Amino acid sequence: MFHVIIDSAIDLPEGSTFDDFSLVPLYVKIDTQYYKDVVDISRDEFFRILPNEYDRISTSQPNMEDFLAAINSSKHEDVLVMTISSKISGTYNSALSAAQESDKKNVVVFDTWNLSMGAGVLALMALNMRNQGLPLEDVVNKLYELRERTRFWAVIATLKNLMRTGRISRFTGLVGEILRVKPVVELKEGYIVPMRNERGKPFNILQKLVEEAEGNADRSYPFIVGYTDYVPEIEQLVKEHNALLARGNPIVGAYTGNNTFAVAYVEKEREQKE
Repeated sequence: MFHVIIDSAIDLPEGSTFDDFSLVPLYVKIDTQYYKDVVDISRDEFFRILPNEYDRISTSQPNMEDFLAAINSSKHEDVLVMTISSKISGTYNSALSAAQESDKKNVVVFDTWNLSMGAGVLALMALNMRNQGLPLEDVVNKLYELRERTRFWAVIATLKNLMRTGRISRFTGLVGEILRVKPVVELKEGYIVPMRNERGKPFNILQKLVEEAEGNADRSYPFIVGYTDYVPEIEQLVKEHNALLARGNPIVGAYTGNNTFAVAYVEKEREQKE
């Protein structure tokens, strides 16, 4: 048995509960005030204030001491720490520094190369494999295999947050806003990259993405549909596709804005597609 630690920018399905499990919050800064995600500010509160405060919001990674406290509080000598992609956050490096400082016998820090529900797919698999009795080494080896096939697609309702944070140029953002296109992004080898542009309401675009993902997914693994702002129709979509439902976190929401929807899954292996 080993302990599992994740950071708060990894989103697990709603209602998930596990023993020997910890969460290390990232930080949300609103104007000059810092808040620990989950601890000091709820997701309801964050997404309620986001439309009016988006230009005063930023985020920051946990520090080494945050991870060290979580690692050292475990009753197990074997600990698995999972973080969002090192390509877009310094969270992985903070966890790695903590692992090196810890007195625990065996601490493995795993870079998911993903975030939000994409990283949540991997975290859920790690917890399930752990609960089935697999040793840490076997779980980590399987995670590296699954990381290559884990997909995260998100439709973003507004481009203003991406412009503000420099994720896209101001010119591209203004043209997109004028044309009323909604960008769909994905994670590739740990980087957020454009997938395509779509027109229409974000939820309608989500429905198309879920249909597309269904055809690519290996359904022996978790299939997660996610949202930042709840719409009742999402319940039926989740039911139709036998999916899990997760809410996006403020760390990701600070960059994507309100009314973002996503789907995360493990892609079929090549021989399954043929």
